[in-house]
Parts: sequence; structure tokens; C-alpha cells
Amino acid sequence: MRYTGPKDRLSRKYGELLSGMPMFEINKRPYPAGQHGQKRTKNSEYGSLLQEKQKLRFSYGLTEKQFNRYFVKATKAKGPTGEILIQLLETRLDSMVYRMGFASTLPAARQLVNHGHILVNGKKIDIASYAVKPGTEISLTEATQKNETVINSMKNLPLVVEYISIEKGSFKGKLIEVPQRSQIPITVNERLIVEFYSR
Repeated sequence: MRYTGPKDRLSRKYGELLSGMPMFEINKRPYPAGQHGQKRTKNSEYGSLLQEKQKLRFSYGLTEKQFNRYFVKATKAKGPTGEILIQLLETRLDSMVYRMGFASTLPAARQLVNHGHILVNGKKIDIASYAVKPGTEISLTEATQKNETVINSMKNLPLVVEYISIEKGSFKGKLIEVPQRSQIPITVNERLIVEFYSR
């Protein structure tokens, strides 16, 4: 199942703001939620590997089944499995919509896609997992361009990544190239994730 609970609980659990989640004051309570949150606990080796995998899964808001499917796909591609896994997740349509600033959170970006507000090369696509290729143009439908929430989100775009070009005035963006691992703003150790699945 996809996690639908409070997003700040996840970020507090892992001690950092996970990608695609709304900003909140993690520094005030940098420990897991709950009455035992402030107790120091030592992770087992398995626990550390699992935590890294969960961090990445929650960052992209996927179910366990969806995440496993992406990992299998990454293992079949040429190159480092961990890096390819993150590239596959980052170039999903909902991830691209979020990175382009059309939505302030990844769940909001997914909703824009699912409700038919996104055009891919001029054609309406409502599949959040759609794989975006380099050179693909992503834009908003004409009606959505007038949405106040979308306009505010684009004004407050916190980070413009190198592998995306954005035309704010035209409500469009383009994936320039497949991002390198060093360019993707995700703080996980993908080698530990590969190790988790290799156990």
C-alpha cells in the first residue's frame, strides 16, 4: 500500500526532509514521532539497509510492489543498478511535474497528472508512472495555467535542477537529458538498497 499518513512523521522518522514532501520545521523535533521517539536506538545491519530502501520508496511515494518492479527493471539495464533505479524514479511523469514546479509536493503533482491537467508533447497523459524521455516537453493545459495553486507553486519553486529547462511564462518545461546520480537531489545511499535486495 502507498503511505497516506502525515508526511512530517516520515521525515522525522528518517531525520531529514524527504524529497517531494512539504517543508516543515524538522529542526524543532529532529526525532521520530511518538512517546519513544527520543530514545536512542541502534539499527541492525538489516534495519539500516531497510531504512535506506524505505527512504527512497517514500521519497517517490510508491507502494512496495511498484518499487520492487522498478528495482527489477533497473537490474536488467546496463550500468549501476542503484543509479539506474533512481534515474527511473526521477524521470516518472509525476516526478518531472514536481521538479518543474507545477506542484509544491509530489502527491500534488501526481494528482495533476491523474486528473488530466498535464500535456506531454501536446498530448494529454494521465499516467503518473509514464516514463519521460530526454527532449520531451511537459506543459499544463490552458485551464490549469489559471489555477492559483499552480501559479503560487511556480513562484515558489525552491530548486531548479540542471537536467530540466523551464519556461515559467509558458507553463512548460523539458527534460534535457537523463540526469546523472550526482544531479538528483535525493539523499540516499543506493548501494545499500542494492545490498538489501541482494541478501
